[in-house]
Amino acid sequence: MANKLKANDPYFVFARAPEEQAVLREEQPGLLQRLKAFISSRYAIMAIIYLMAGSLIFMSTASLQFDPEAVTGIAETTGVPRQLTVKAPRGDIIDASGIPLAYSRPLNVLHLAYTGLESQALNARLLDLAYLLERFDVAWQNPLENYLRLDHAACAHDGETGEDCGQPIFVRDWEQTLYWQTRSGLFELQEGDPGRATAENKLVKQDPALFYDYLLYKLFSIEDPKADGQRYSQADAWRIMGLRYLILENNWAFINGSPLELARHVDDALVQIVNEQNYRYMGVITTTEYERHYTDSAAMLSHVIGYVGNINARQYQDWRSLGYAPDAIVGQGGAESSAERYLAGQDGIKPYNVWSVAGAEGAFYAEGIGRDALPGYNVRLTLDLSLQQVGQQSMRRVIDQIRNSPSNKNRGDADAGALVMLDVRTGAILAMVSEPGFDPNDFIQQQYDADAAARVAQYLTDNENKPMWNRAMMEIYAPGSTFKPVTAVAGLESGAISPYASTIRCRGHEVIGDWPWTCLERPGSGHGDLDLAGGMATSCNLYFFNLGVRTGIDNIDAWGRNLGLGEYTGIDLPGESKGFRASRETKRLLRSNPEDQIWFPADTCQSAIGQFDNSFTILQLAVYTAALATGQRVTPYVIDAVTRQDGVLIKSNQTLPVPIGMKESTLEALRRSMTAVVASDEGTAYTAFKDFPIPVAAKTGTAETGFEDRSSSNGLFICYAPADNPQVAIAQIVEKGAWGSNTIAIARDLLAAYFRLDEAPSSIIVPLEPGLADLEPLPAVLPTPGAESDT
Repeated sequence: MANKLKANDPYFVFARAPEEQAVLREEQPGLLQRLKAFISSRYAIMAIIYLMAGSLIFMSTASLQFDPEAVTGIAETTGVPRQLTVKAPRGDIIDASGIPLAYSRPLNVLHLAYTGLESQALNARLLDLAYLLERFDVAWQNPLENYLRLDHAACAHDGETGEDCGQPIFVRDWEQTLYWQTRSGLFELQEGDPGRATAENKLVKQDPALFYDYLLYKLFSIEDPKADGQRYSQADAWRIMGLRYLILENNWAFINGSPLELARHVDDALVQIVNEQNYRYMGVITTTEYERHYTDSAAMLSHVIGYVGNINARQYQDWRSLGYAPDAIVGQGGAESSAERYLAGQDGIKPYNVWSVAGAEGAFYAEGIGRDALPGYNVRLTLDLSLQQVGQQSMRRVIDQIRNSPSNKNRGDADAGALVMLDVRTGAILAMVSEPGFDPNDFIQQQYDADAAARVAQYLTDNENKPMWNRAMMEIYAPGSTFKPVTAVAGLESGAISPYASTIRCRGHEVIGDWPWTCLERPGSGHGDLDLAGGMATSCNLYFFNLGVRTGIDNIDAWGRNLGLGEYTGIDLPGESKGFRASRETKRLLRSNPEDQIWFPADTCQSAIGQFDNSFTILQLAVYTAALATGQRVTPYVIDAVTRQDGVLIKSNQTLPVPIGMKESTLEALRRSMTAVVASDEGTAYTAFKDFPIPVAAKTGTAETGFEDRSSSNGLFICYAPADNPQVAIAQIVEKGAWGSNTIAIARDLLAAYFRLDEAPSSIIVPLEPGLADLEPLPAVLPTPGAESDT
């Protein structure tokens, strides 16, 4: 093979024997000589031509990629490829029966895309566009007017009128105006001698007329300072100036392919004109986006549904990796927030081309490519709209009746309330009312409606009425006598009493733990011997003072925890409060002075009737009431199911109830005692329910707030029904409602609606001595003697 190689072949040397290689290398031509031979050949000329052509192509492509200005001179048969984000519609929220509460409404949006037009051509097209918008009464925000305006009133003094007469004026103070003129990425004017500032240079203009001329002649080239006349009237020049400034504010994104939004809620007829005459309205693009809308009924569930708004910094930090944009609209409370990842759809991408030469098409979409937007999933709530309406209307009516009751010494101070109605078998929330509330539509309409914007500002700043606050799960309240069933359960389970031996004598007044206590209803004679049913029906404080001390605070605390009080319920809504259970540990945590951390029998007395450190949410009271009814603790929830647009189930929220270890004998004894509150003629709820056809187990409560010298106590009520086969539980409060018995009408109305009883709405019943048995005293000074060791 070596003999067949030519002598000038590089492999020829290595094909020979080693001793011949050195001689042959000397005979090979030098590298320099071979390079000269190649350059002089025709192959070198062809290689140079190919290299130059490739470099030219690369440079042209790079200029289009990195310099958008280069598209100005593209031929009429060439377009500039762009893409825009196609917004996905948010999923719907419906009530338990399928009634829509929140949905996404399609709307037309007008955008302006970069076309690379020179100033004169761009100005002419913007004026044409401005006339089109005015023709259809499309309002677009002119941000230039936040800093510079034309004062037409100034011309009127000179006898001139009309839109073509206006004196430029700065809107803001000079410090803000100076920052505006010198801001990086905007005008970037330089500070200097004010006397040297002209319409042609880059110095700050203190004279608004001079600054106006700078925009008119220099920056936007609307007029030619060397021309004999004006191209445009002042009104037309101002129209152009506003649109040019809008572009300038967003210039970097604009020239790099992000269309600039001009207007929303655009009429279909305008969209048709733009699409049909895209050669005339070059760079104008129409898209369909979606805006959240809440039905009128949604305002009744405002705290449950929530609302949507611009993504905040924390949310963006948490969700940016999931594809959320800095300007995303997301849930801001309620189910809108907790179900955000289901309700939010997946945005799509739609490519489009913009022709940049006059006479060619303006803008058009590339068909068949891109990615479609995927709509969000639908969320069905557990709440029944009809029950919610009954609950809200009854709450408002009862608050109004309490405010105007002649027996209310603090007449007119009842002003807020909350209730929760749930299914004791599953934990499904059937109604959740918090008064006062808000209209979620205001958060959408505030960008168009000044009145809506004012209401939103009031919602967010009213720290007295707190309309944004879901009182049912965010506020904590002393439970008052509605806590007495906890003491009863703890006494029965610990053996302090039994279902058949629960008698305690009420003497009217008694010293317990070195502290004197009295029966508020019968301070002289007392009730005499009371069993558990009698003590619960009359809500005798002396009965439960004694029972609490016999049982011990540790047992009461343990059963309060088992029943769900002072613990997170796990509801699928954001912002739940935990509350506090009165206990040795809680007393140590809430007080810094070591002497105040000592536990006394008087503390047990107060805790046993729902005062002292006990503070719970109304939602916790509802879960606790359900546990009293069934012996099981449920996890409350408001989101029943999440489904795809085609109805396929994505998620179901129901969880199984958890047994709390209560003996059946305890459950039955408790049911008898709570039924006596309604059925016994001495019961605190007897008058309100004596003719009700469904058996009800209940407990009233009147909790002092510590401000009784100037306002009424809170009125509370809990119940479940039917008492012999529980289905639903209710917990409710009217702030400053005076007496727990005053609020019973709300629960009766809800139960009547749930069981489909045909009866008129209830009114409050004001007894001659309202709620004395439910009023829990707060000693001004805690006792110091007789510190409790184990009770």
